[in-house]
Amino acid sequence: MYKIDMKKIREEKDILQCAKDMKEAAKNPLVPGARIIRGADAVSVYVNESACRQWFYPLSEVNDLGMFTYIEKEAKTDNDRAWTIQYHPDVNLYYYILEGSGKVIFGDDNKSFETEVYDFTEQEVVIIPREVPYYMEGEWKAICFHARTGVFGTVAGTNRYPHPVVTVNKPSRPTEAESNNQKEPGNYTCYDQTMTRQLDFGNVSGKRSEYINLENVRSDYTEKSGTYDINDLYAEVTPIDEQTHIISNIKEAKKNATVLGARVLKRKDAPPVYNANAGLRQSSYPLTWTDDIAICNLAEKLASSDEERPFDSHSHPDIEEYKFILSGSGSVTIGVGDETCEEEYYEFKAGDLVILPRGLAHVDAGGYSALYFHAKQSVFGKTPGDSLYPHIAYVYTRPHRPTKEEEEALNDPGTFIKMNSRETYNVYCPNPIERIEKNPTDMTHLRPDLFPETEA
Repeated sequence: MYKIDMKKIREEKDILQCAKDMKEAAKNPLVPGARIIRGADAVSVYVNESACRQWFYPLSEVNDLGMFTYIEKEAKTDNDRAWTIQYHPDVNLYYYILEGSGKVIFGDDNKSFETEVYDFTEQEVVIIPREVPYYMEGEWKAICFHARTGVFGTVAGTNRYPHPVVTVNKPSRPTEAESNNQKEPGNYTCYDQTMTRQLDFGNVSGKRSEYINLENVRSDYTEKSGTYDINDLYAEVTPIDEQTHIISNIKEAKKNATVLGARVLKRKDAPPVYNANAGLRQSSYPLTWTDDIAICNLAEKLASSDEERPFDSHSHPDIEEYKFILSGSGSVTIGVGDETCEEEYYEFKAGDLVILPRGLAHVDAGGYSALYFHAKQSVFGKTPGDSLYPHIAYVYTRPHRPTKEEEEALNDPGTFIKMNSRETYNVYCPNPIERIEKNPTDMTHLRPDLFPETEA
């Protein structure tokens, strides 16, 4: 659905653009880090474990993400270069499928997890739970990312090698070079953000096994005890947020009820609503408490909105907001309405990763589709908002709107808001809470250009 052209070789014009971006960011030298990482600056790597070409975006120590990559997977590798079964300690891994389809298979031949199988296709989010072995099949393209710090406060990998991987099996490879470059089962490796360097800890991942109940082997034990599957017990006593509407997927996840959270979020699990503050169509994927990511929103904006419905200027204290451009083009201006910093201006297009620094006001413009997301914990150990309302915003401007309903939905400058992951409720602070009210998203009839199905 989203066609993104990734380069294998960085050209002279890409180097010049990067220098221009760095000069722009230097206007506010007290705020370190890149504001935008171009698709052309991503590092092309052939990853032997997945048999995929991947482009790793060069994140740094000040970023809240531990890894961000673009992946191209071919179906033929399922037969001659099978995906290595692996798992990721301490963090969830997130795939957003751009085009194609496939399967994700969880488990390790029922040694410690019962096998779960899920289909996925375009505009769906595949969530790989921490410490759960998995492999993937099919032909598809996707972006993949994970936070540097998990929702339980554990840092992924090490400070300089924040992408942790534990190898579970060793599938065959057709060439000697690929075979020699494979990890042994049980190997624990931490990679840097571009997967060009690794910190190999060897076979230290631990051996999974069940505890033997010695009561069953005592010489005086005569009566056979009743058995109870532990997953059945967890399924009965642990409340579960059913994030997806797919009944078969809900049943599949209950095979391992000790592992909370949905494995695949379908496109229809994120119905489109109208974001009056941004003047765009927005779909929020239903994340939950065990997710490391606070929000995952598909935003679809028209360039015509810039005149009648411009973005409000706002910031996100304590956390970086990431925006991966799926299609179209536009711009972001940093510092609008904030007298404490200089304005910075960046233009973006499909394949670019926009990084909005914590605490800096920003305004978007243009016509584009993008995936918005941010972590629940920052690299500096700060947790924005709270567990129930982890998406926060501070408002700087109140732009005009052509209708009374939209005007009333806007927030005044100086308003500090906490929102839940699905952006269905707002908490207005301080005092400590002035009011909690339903987020007005039922104005789709006002925008037939964004919601043609409403008019139909």
